[in-house]
Amino acid sequence: MYPYKVEYIYAAPEKRKWYQSKNPVDAWTLAKELEALLVESHSNGYELINITPILTHEVIQGSFAASRTDGLMVTFQKAEPAE
Repeated sequence: MYPYKVEYIYAAPEKRKWYQSKNPVDAWTLAKELEALLVESHSNGYELINITPILTHEVIQGSFAASRTDGLMVTFQKAEPAE
């Protein structure tokens, strides 16, 4: 069994002209999703190793470059059994 697990949590809704997210992500929702993932993984015997924000770049109004956090990559490792 592979001792690592990687999960991805979206931090921002998709914003396209033809698509609008019905459930925009806010800071509170993101925090609660991350908390639920941490609790679930801990109860399944995994410990947190790293949380990495994933940035994307976009052009705003045709001339201004910007970046935003698309999501969080969360890495876990199988915890060693307690003796």
